[in-house]
Amino acid sequence: MTSVTPACAECAAITERIEVEGEQLFRCPACGLRTYGTGDEDDDQDLPSYSEVDENGAVIIYHGNCEPDFEATAEYPQDDDGDEDDPDGDDQEEPDDPGPAPVGGWEPQVRDVRVKDLAYALTGGWVWIYGDGEGWRFFTSAIYDPDAGDTTVTITYSDSEVVREDPWPQARMVHAGPEAIPTASRPGPARLVIR
Repeated sequence: MTSVTPACAECAAITERIEVEGEQLFRCPACGLRTYGTGDEDDDQDLPSYSEVDENGAVIIYHGNCEPDFEATAEYPQDDDGDEDDPDGDDQEEPDDPGPAPVGGWEPQVRDVRVKDLAYALTGGWVWIYGDGEGWRFFTSAIYDPDAGDTTVTITYSDSEVVREDPWPQARMVHAGPEAIPTASRPGPARLVIR
């Protein structure tokens, strides 16, 4: 471990020393990037995961390299007080039928994400972008690469429609296949129903 405080590889801000699970790390106070500070990116692949609470009180779990860990976050029990409004402002009734039983005891969860976070979903999933009147749509891919000069997220939906979205708006996401559609509109169990 280096004794010099390195600059952040992402935004060049001066990092600060932190201790995580007994290990000495460096964290950028500006963008949150974590590093061992060795200068070798391969070393940083073994950084311990961590969690943060977002502005809505939801716990988001991250891999050590600061990428969201969607599976761990989905499995983490969230405390939903039920006071949130629907993303499009409508007060829709939740159906009484919870849909098919969860496979293997785990039920996919509705989670709040930013649109740019969709790019980290490896196999696609269901998304409801705030303000989008279409509601839940299955996306097969999302690409966000600001380093290539593209500051929008290119989303390809299952009907082959390609849409470019701003990376920052909030969205709701469910990791589930295209054969079942979520009916929930708030964070918590997705209540999948067969399409």
